[in-house]
Amino acid sequence: MNNRAKSFSRSSAAYRCGFFQAGFSLLEMSIVLLVIGLLLGGSLVPLSVQMEKRDRDSTRNQLLDMREALVGYALVNGRLPCPDTDGDGLIDISTTCTNVGGGFPWADLGLGKEDAWGQAFTYRVSGDFADTTDGTGCAASPTAGLSFSLCSVADINVLDGASGSAVASAIPAIIISHGKNWAITSSGDEAENSDSDGVLVERGFSNSASPTFDDLVVWVVPNILKSKMVSVGLVFGDSSNNGNNGNNGNNGNNGNNGNNNSCENSNGNSNNCNN
Repeated sequence: MNNRAKSFSRSSAAYRCGFFQAGFSLLEMSIVLLVIGLLLGGSLVPLSVQMEKRDRDSTRNQLLDMREALVGYALVNGRLPCPDTDGDGLIDISTTCTNVGGGFPWADLGLGKEDAWGQAFTYRVSGDFADTTDGTGCAASPTAGLSFSLCSVADINVLDGASGSAVASAIPAIIISHGKNWAITSSGDEAENSDSDGVLVERGFSNSASPTFDDLVVWVVPNILKSKMVSVGLVFGDSSNNGNNGNNGNNGNNGNNGNNNSCENSNGNSNNCNN
């Protein structure tokens, strides 16, 4: 074979090789892109779920810190704080709370301005636990400087649905994050946490079951609040009852408050025990 023929043969082989290599490379790339698309599409839902879980965990931790701040405020001031009613983060009070429901007083308490979705928390307090009148609601002799006594009974109740069963009764204060949807749903359970009465709902998270519910709720447990007040040397009620009431607050009632004994006393909300 002469040089010209050899050169032509090599060029033809190179062309054929290049053609088939290019064709195979495009096919291979198409398959890779298809696989990547399927993987990305399949990961979108789990990723959104993970992000919501992260936001809910962050908000739940905020709520627990905010509850501790409420108890600390009561230990220092002898009463729970009134809500913020005008959005400035400050407690609004005259001799009684201007309103018992409103925003969390984040500026005065130093935390709790917004949840993980950038929304304000809702805060409600029982008026007898937040006014400036000594021992409101008790017939016994009040202790000077304390808004409530051992015999004071709060007026906030928590149910497991809008028309459900009691989860906790006679709660002094409660804090709510309305979740990612900020109660913009037709859920009657979420609507119960957005109205102005003292009945609120705490139940399991649900994005699909009717009615939906993504609120996060924590509350101050009355017997724990009272026992902490007693433990730091604050006196409640008249002297004839202080000993027995103090012992019950420290030893008996803490383990038997509401319907969710250990869960409620350690966390103040039923969901935390299940998550």
